[in-house]
Order: sequence, then C-alpha cells, then structure tokens
Amino acid sequence: MQATREAEAADRAAGAAESADARAEFGGMFVSLAGPAGLLDMEECLKLAGRMGDAASRSGYGAGARMASALAGIFADMADIANRSVDDGALDWTYDAFQSMMGVLYDAGEAYRDGGDPEPVGRLEEVRETVARLRSGAVARREYLRRADPPGSGLGGLSAMYRGQICRDVARKEQEGARAMDKALGFDPIFPAKTRPVGDFLGEYDDPNISSADILAELWGGGSPDGYEPAGIEDGAGRRDE
Repeated sequence: MQATREAEAADRAAGAAESADARAEFGGMFVSLAGPAGLLDMEECLKLAGRMGDAASRSGYGAGARMASALAGIFADMADIANRSVDDGALDWTYDAFQSMMGVLYDAGEAYRDGGDPEPVGRLEEVRETVARLRSGAVARREYLRRADPPGSGLGGLSAMYRGQICRDVARKEQEGARAMDKALGFDPIFPAKTRPVGDFLGEYDDPNISSADILAELWGGGSPDGYEPAGIEDGAGRRDE
C-alpha cells in the first residue's frame, strides 16, 4: 500500500512538472511570435500557434488552448488580408489588422518574457473578431474595385503608389527599415530592455543627507542628460529650454 501511494505521488509530481514545463514552453513561444508576426510571416506564426496548442494540450492548460486557437484564427485571416495585391485595395486593411494584432502580441510577449503569466485570452479573442471583420472588409473592397469602370480605378492615396505589389511585402519592407534603424540606435527592435524599478535604486541609499536629486544625478552617471537637470524640491526646477 505504501509503495502504491508513493508511486501515485511520484506520478502526480511528474505530471505537475510536465505541466509546468509545457506552460513555460507556451510562454516562450508566445514571446517568439512578435518577431515573425512583425514581419508578417504568417506561415511561421501559424506553425508556432500549432505548437502552442500542442503544449497547452500536454499540460491541460485550458487558457493556453483558447489562446492558441485565437492566434491561429488571427494569423489565418491576417495572411488572407496581407497576401492580397495592393491593387485589390487591401493595403489599408493590412495596416489596420497588423496594428490590432501587434498590440496584444507585444504587450503579452513582453510580460511573458519578464516572467509574468498575462493570459490575454479576452484580448486575443477580441482581436480575432476584429481581424475577421477586417478580412471581410478587404473582400468587399476588392469586389468594389473590380466593379469599378475601369476596374481598379477607385484605388487612390497611398495604395496607388504601390500598384502591382503584395500588401505583405510593402508592410514588411517598412518594418525591416524600422527595425534596422532601431538596431543602429542600439535598441531592441522587438522588446525594450528590462528596466529596474526606481524603488530598487532608492532602497540602496539609506543616508538621510543624500537628496533625491543627488541620487538621480548618480543614476545618470554623474551628469544629467542634455537639456535636463535634477529638479530641486525647493525651487521646482525642471527642464532647461535655454
């Protein structure tokens, strides 16, 4: 009997460990989504969503399964919009869907990266509905342009500059340019660097004779950034415009 109980306890512990590992794997894959999604590589994103669904299934992670399902729907509809020709009038719809999608991917991905467990089930399901509506709008826009006389004559504005191109390629080129600029400036083009709470710094100083302005000056490396100086409590000094 004792041996049976020990075996059952070992099985439960192994199951819990497997579940924890699968959830950690899920979070790691969510973090990685922002890269290919940002460049509209929806094929890669769909593969990741499938792997996330597998991880959620292995761990019995119901919220993860819902998120993976929502993501798969988002990426499928996003691909349908972005893979259309600019001549079909889908460029504006691509930008709108991209913005809707990337907001939650960035926010949740950064939270998972920092060790959180945001579980943005509701937000993802809302985005799924939004992108589905935008896909319907892209279909309607294409039909409208095809009925125009001559066909496509209703295409104007920014889209007219990119006739003959695929929406995905236009948006991807812009993203690649923005990311290259971020890298040149020393920034992470996907997520910003982790920040250390100011409270952690302040907690290191227990000398009552050190003012908050002195602490900020030290945090700045002994000098204020150009155009700024520590504000004194007594004079309320702030930004220097002179």
